[in-house]
Amino acid sequence: MKSILLSLIGVFFSVLTYAQATVFISEYLEGSGNNKALELYNPTGADIKLQDQGFRFVRYSNGDGVGAGTAVLLTGTVPTNGTWVAVLDKRDPLAIGQDTMVNPALQAKADTFLCPVYSVNKMFYFNGNDAVTLEKANGVYVDIVGEIGVDPGTAWTMDANAGYTSALGGRWWTANHTLVRKASVLGGVVSNPTPFIVGTEWDSLQNNTFTSLGSHSYGVGFNEITKINQAFFFPNPSTQGWFMVKATEVINSVEITNIIGQSLGFFTNPEERGDMRISTENWVEGVYMVKINFADNSSITKKIIIK
Repeated sequence: MKSILLSLIGVFFSVLTYAQATVFISEYLEGSGNNKALELYNPTGADIKLQDQGFRFVRYSNGDGVGAGTAVLLTGTVPTNGTWVAVLDKRDPLAIGQDTMVNPALQAKADTFLCPVYSVNKMFYFNGNDAVTLEKANGVYVDIVGEIGVDPGTAWTMDANAGYTSALGGRWWTANHTLVRKASVLGGVVSNPTPFIVGTEWDSLQNNTFTSLGSHSYGVGFNEITKINQAFFFPNPSTQGWFMVKATEVINSVEITNIIGQSLGFFTNPEERGDMRISTENWVEGVYMVKINFADNSSITKKIIIK
């Protein structure tokens, strides 16, 4: 029985070639309009700074095998056993057409925003028929979603008779869907899958599913890694009579105190968003503490300097 089990394990892991322990793509979101996101997961025992190894996302559009002009360099840290989420940078609530704003609930999940201008870099304008890769500076594949050099039509499917493309009208798995990596997947795919059988490694969720971003189930124990909400201010120091709070969760309210703990104001967020503008007119110069209260009932306190 043991030899049979080992043989089955060998067959499973021979289907795809996996990367050694490093970050990999744990979620792929191709929603309506500009709702686009990619999540990385770090299964290692140390934080990974993306810029240190020149990590980048590359889009191979509609069967393209080159990916020219669609690479975007990544910065930031993926914490050990944690996630990092990148979202298309469309945040103007007044914009229309190609620049229509990303859903606020998706914005609130972002650790970073990428590719604000289509004509400058098209990476984050991927559709369900584009292969997307995570690569290092030297071009080495760290992970691949889709099949490079193959145009599946509208989307990849699980229709084996159509070569896992949409040619015969099979149910779409990638276009207008969210893909979540199965907990059994231990690393990225580093050789071009031929064919790309999406259901082998991914669960396909309905359009505009954002709730699973920021955490990932991984390994034998299927332990869920919970993302700790974060926030930052800009500009900081503030010299212009205002500053913005940007967070990884929708902000309900903020409370301002001075350094000795005296409350100076409580402000509710007029919109269900992960950012909030705070006016500092008539504030004296100094250091203030800002408690940010999130929609999930958690909170965090950070420092702002007013000059």
